[in-house]
Amino acid sequence: MSDGWTKEQKEEFIENSRHAIDHLFDALDDYNSVLHSNQMLSDSFMYRDQWSPNANHYYTQYLNQQQEARIESMSCLAGALLQIARQALSLRHSGKPEISGARNIGSQSITDVIWYGRNHAMHWDEGGPRKKAKDMLNALSIDRGISVDLGKNNSLAILDALCWKSSDDMIVDLKELIK
Repeated sequence: MSDGWTKEQKEEFIENSRHAIDHLFDALDDYNSVLHSNQMLSDSFMYRDQWSPNANHYYTQYLNQQQEARIESMSCLAGALLQIARQALSLRHSGKPEISGARNIGSQSITDVIWYGRNHAMHWDEGGPRKKAKDMLNALSIDRGISVDLGKNNSLAILDALCWKSSDDMIVDLKELIK
């Protein structure tokens, strides 16, 4: 059931969201670059703790803490992208839409991955995922070989499964889904 939005209004929502989507993907790219470069962390370590008797332990600890913090930040950004995608889906239908002809992500519809992926992104910290989100994550793991951790925010893995590497990838899918 449509909520009265015209096709043009739905497309306008996606285009109006492009700026935010672009910035979220840019931030993910920036974090990813830093994640793969430990130079800043090494510089900090060399300045503060290189002469400590526990230098190797401190260095490993710094690396682990920084990597975990970056991954958590990246997961939050990925969750924001899933939120925008779910809002675009909601413009077409009230409630989770069943869109015939929508592409599949392994054994499930892209709409299910977006819908339950967003739910997971917003509620992952409330204990174990709800059944439908857990089923979606398990299917991604089986179908796509994506590693999921049921006690963590898996938004990055969900974006990977959707093959959304850039804002253009996401926007093409969203425009197709709102037709």
